[in-house]
Amino acid sequence: MNRPLPVRLITALAAAATLATVVAVPASARPIPPERSTTTTTAPAQLAKSPANSTNSGRGLYRWSGAAADPSSWPAADVYYRDQVYWGRLEPSRGVYDFSMIDAGIASAEAQRGKFSFRVMAYCPGCWMNNRAGFPKVTPSYIPLQPGTDIPDWNSEAFQYEWAALFAELGRRYGADPRIGYVDVGGFGKFGEWGPAGTDITPTNAMRLIGAVADAFPTKHVLLSAVPMWTKRPDITGQALAAYSNLGLRNDCLGGTQIQYAPAPYDTVWKTRPFNTEWCTGGDPVLAAKQVKGYHLSTVGSANLRLTWETMTATQRAGYADAIASAGFRYSVTRASFTKLAPGTDFTATLTLANTGSAPTYDPWNVNVVVKDSTGYRVATLPFTANLTSVLPGSTAITRTLHLPTIANGQYSVSLEVLDPERYLDPMRLANAGRASDGSYPLATVSVGGGGWPMGAAPLVRRTWGTR
Repeated sequence: MNRPLPVRLITALAAAATLATVVAVPASARPIPPERSTTTTTAPAQLAKSPANSTNSGRGLYRWSGAAADPSSWPAADVYYRDQVYWGRLEPSRGVYDFSMIDAGIASAEAQRGKFSFRVMAYCPGCWMNNRAGFPKVTPSYIPLQPGTDIPDWNSEAFQYEWAALFAELGRRYGADPRIGYVDVGGFGKFGEWGPAGTDITPTNAMRLIGAVADAFPTKHVLLSAVPMWTKRPDITGQALAAYSNLGLRNDCLGGTQIQYAPAPYDTVWKTRPFNTEWCTGGDPVLAAKQVKGYHLSTVGSANLRLTWETMTATQRAGYADAIASAGFRYSVTRASFTKLAPGTDFTATLTLANTGSAPTYDPWNVNVVVKDSTGYRVATLPFTANLTSVLPGSTAITRTLHLPTIANGQYSVSLEVLDPERYLDPMRLANAGRASDGSYPLATVSVGGGGWPMGAAPLVRRTWGTR
């Protein structure tokens, strides 16, 4: 005779049947919990825009004529000389060169891991060095002058020949030096700023003068004054830009209403070539901030402005700081995404780069994704091909497939570094928080192998029967 099953056993069997029913539901019919995703996505911390945390060579504040940053606590690695390196001082006698001031400028920039840039003046009316004992005059004695004046004869064969010879020598000595940033064309006009001075230079001789500088420094940025565009000679600018791919622009009078900005068709030159500036003596810092952004200027000088930080109003200080912090490139990673990482396999990395500056960088940089173990030891450096010169102001997402070498399973940090191919400059400073001692920036922490779970997420735990 069959005995009835105990109530407790009937309850247990019913529970087992219910569990079997749940397990039997096809996996495709169940939503995958967020913690099971095999993609790690983060939003790296951003730094507030400030001159104090935005320093990189080729952007922002530079030491104009070697003057210290104002205020002195703000970083300014790059150095620019003009009065110190005029023609008569560099070549006091024909073929006799004294480049000691250029060497001094390079040393000053190198001390802060910056770059040195310069302009050679051929004519500087009323300047201090023309009447000071122990200093050669700006225009060398062997350069012919226009009749009855102290103005060089711009169109004479002697002027053109001697100018080319000077720059050929400068190019031989410094053309491949990684510490050189840019060379200002200079030469023609008062202070080398390309304004009219006596009999005007002809277009042919203007191109010869520009070409002597551009050819001597073919791998460096060479900057031509924007003045010709505003003195009824825009053809010189157009011809020179077309002839020399290393040629960019510079202007005077930042903060002034007479600033020489680039009108059409030159208003997009900044997208591929640098556009640098220096202050108007009576410049307005508030207007300067608007000009930096509107004209896409890359640099702001430390001096030549009548106002100082101490004498500025709060509003002027805010404009001054904004102009410096906004000038040039200012990159950060706003979003980072990595698919599952497993030893010896490919994975996909997507980085969203923001450029909150006024312009891109104009120099090549190597971008790497870096994988470090829990001790901070670098186990992999993976090239992340990204042309930062094309990352204009705004936001750009870049996706690359990278290969992770065979490393042990475990938790790792993923970082980003941006390196100077010439290994002279420090790693680029990004507008992200957490810069490490090696110049890299943390993006995410991931697990390699073991199912590829992002750190902090856990797979579904399957309990075995009879366990708690």
